Amino acid sequence: MAYPSNPPANRRSLPLIPVLSWALVAGLCVSTAWGQAPAADPPAIDLVEPDAPGKNDSKDKPSRLLPELQALPDDPRIFPDSGKPVATWRPALHFDFLHMRLELDFPDLGEPKLVGRETIRAVAVGKARDRMRLDGVKMNIRSATLRGKPIAFEYDDKELWLQLPAPVEAGQEVEVVLEYDVDFGYCKGQGLTWSAPKPDAESPSDQVVQIHSQGQAQDNSRWFICHDFPNDKMTTELIVTVEEGYDVSSNGRLLKKEQAAPGRTRWHWLQDKPHPAYLVTLVVGKFSIIELGGPESARPGLDMPVYTPIGTEEDAKRLYKNTPAMIAHFEKLFDEPYPWDRYAQLICRDFVWGGMENTSATTMTRGSLFGDDGSQDGLIAHELGHQWFGDLITCKGWEHLWLNEGWASFCEALWDEEAAGTEPVARRRAYQRVVTRFLAGQRVRNTSSAPDAPALVSNRYTEEMQVMGKPDDVYGKGALVLHMLRMRLGDDAFFAATREYLDRYKFKHATSDDFRRVLEDVSGQNLDRFFTQWTLRPGLPRLGISYEYDDQSKMLKIGVEQTQRIDADNPAYAFSLPFYVRYASGGGEYLYIDTDVRNTEATFEIKERPSGIRVDPQLTVAAPHTVTKEMEFASAD
Repeated sequence: MAYPSNPPANRRSLPLIPVLSWALVAGLCVSTAWGQAPAADPPAIDLVEPDAPGKNDSKDKPSRLLPELQALPDDPRIFPDSGKPVATWRPALHFDFLHMRLELDFPDLGEPKLVGRETIRAVAVGKARDRMRLDGVKMNIRSATLRGKPIAFEYDDKELWLQLPAPVEAGQEVEVVLEYDVDFGYCKGQGLTWSAPKPDAESPSDQVVQIHSQGQAQDNSRWFICHDFPNDKMTTELIVTVEEGYDVSSNGRLLKKEQAAPGRTRWHWLQDKPHPAYLVTLVVGKFSIIELGGPESARPGLDMPVYTPIGTEEDAKRLYKNTPAMIAHFEKLFDEPYPWDRYAQLICRDFVWGGMENTSATTMTRGSLFGDDGSQDGLIAHELGHQWFGDLITCKGWEHLWLNEGWASFCEALWDEEAAGTEPVARRRAYQRVVTRFLAGQRVRNTSSAPDAPALVSNRYTEEMQVMGKPDDVYGKGALVLHMLRMRLGDDAFFAATREYLDRYKFKHATSDDFRRVLEDVSGQNLDRFFTQWTLRPGLPRLGISYEYDDQSKMLKIGVEQTQRIDADNPAYAFSLPFYVRYASGGGEYLYIDTDVRNTEATFEIKERPSGIRVDPQLTVAAPHTVTKEMEFASAD
C-alpha cells in the first residue's frame, strides 16, 4: 500500500485514516500514542514485603506494596495502571481457512447496502475443534448452517463464534454457510466505500455510483466474514450481482458474466491461488478499460487492463505505459514469473491512499492520472512489487510489515535503475536518487530511540495502522535496510538470496527471521547483529565527521562520532564507514573506518593533500552525517 499522491506525485502525504494522528505521523512519540489500557484490567494485587510486620494481620497494620509495584515508571512500553505490555500478538489459527465463496447482491446501487451469502471451507488445526471464530463488523447475520442445518452462533458486532454440532477432528474439513446483510454507508476509506454520484461531473464515470474496497489493515471484515489477519491464506471466488451497465472487478480471472434477471448482471470472479483476506478486492463502477498487454508489449501473454474514468484514456495510456516493462524486469530480476492471472490497475474515485496492492488487481488514486511521462512510475512500481512481496509472500504479522512495504519501496529504486538504461553510471545515479530520498525522509522523521518508540520490527501497537505511521517507517527505513543488505552482500549474493526467499516462501507467510535465515544460508554471513541494530531497535546512527591533514607526514586523520542517544537501551552502532578521497593529481581511493563505539579516530598515510572527501558515496550505512571539523582541501588544477 502506498500513501496518497498529489499531482504530479507525492506519495508521502497523509492518508485520510482517522487512527493516524498528526503527532504520530510526524514521529512525535508519547506514552499514550500507541493505545489505551483495556477497559477491564484485573485488579491490582496487594503484595506485602516478606519480612513486613503484620503481614498476616492486615486489619491491624496497613500493608506495604513491594517497591517495584509502588509506582510504575512513565514507560511507553507498558500500561501504567496494570504493568501489562503495550503489544498485539498474532491470533491463533484453530482453523486453516481454505476457500471462500462469496455471493453478493447489491439490490439498489443508490444505497450502500448489500446482501451476502458466504460459504467457508476450513480444516481444523492441532486438535478437535467445536467452535470457530471469525471477524465481521456491524453486520446483520441472519443464519449459519452446516450441511444444510442451522447451527448456534454468538455475535457481538465484531466477533462471530460458531458452535459446531460436533467436534471437527484435526485435519478434517468443515464447510459452513453464512447469510447476512450489511449497511456499509458508515465506511469511508475502510472496508467498502460508497461514492455518491455527481450528476454535474464531466466524466460519465463520476455521474454514477462507484464502490471500492480497502482491506488493509483489517477492514475487509466490514463487508465479508473472515479471519481478518494476514497469517492465513485462502482461495476466493466472488459472485456479484449489480445493475446492468456497471463493471465489476475482483481478484483473479473472470469465469462468467451473465444476466441474472432483467436489468441485472452477475459477475463470477475466481482467485484460485491462496491469498490473505485483506487483499480481497471489489470495485463496482463505469470505466473505460485500456489494455496495456498484447503480443507487441514488453510482457506478452498477460492481461494488463487499466480501469480509468471515461475521458481520461490518453492520460492513463501515457502514465501507465511502462507497466509491461516493469513486470518483465521484475520477473527476470527475481527469477519468479508474475504469479497471478492478470494485472489490473483500477483508478477509483474517493480512494484515500496512493495505491493498494490487492492480489492481481491494484486500486489506484485519481492523482495517478496527473503529471509528466514517467512521473507515476514510482507508485506503479511500488504496487507492482507488492504482487511478489506482500501478495505472493505475505508478512506473518503486522510487526513484519516492512517485508511487504520495504520491498515494495525498494522496487521503486530497482525500476528507476532499470529505466535509466544500460550505462552503469546512469543506472547507479538513478537508483541512488531513490535511496537518497528514503534516507532524507528518515533523517527528518526518525530521531527515535528506545524505549520511547517502537522499532521497525515490533508488535508494540494497539491499532494496526499505527505500524504504518511510526518514525521507523516500514516504507523508507524498510527500503534502506534492503539497500544496505545489497551493498553488504553484493548483487550476486543479494539477488540469489531474494530468489531463494521467493522460492521458499511463495504462497506462504514469512517473518523477519525467515528472511534473515535465507540471506545467511545463501551468503554465508552472520547477520544477527545487522538485523538486531537495524530492525529491532528504533532510530538511526547520526554522525559527526572531522578531518585533519598534516602535509609533512602526509597523514590524514578522520574522526567519527556517533551523536545519537547512546545508553543501555541504545548502544553504539557497529558498521564500516567508507570515505572516498579524491586527489588533485587525479584519481582517488577508498578508506574505511570500522567502529562500534561512540568515538573513533583513524589515521591514514596518503599520497597528497586531498582535493575532496566524500562520506559513504554508495550509502552503505543509513547514517545522516555532518562535518564538524573541516580541512583545507587542495585545489584541483
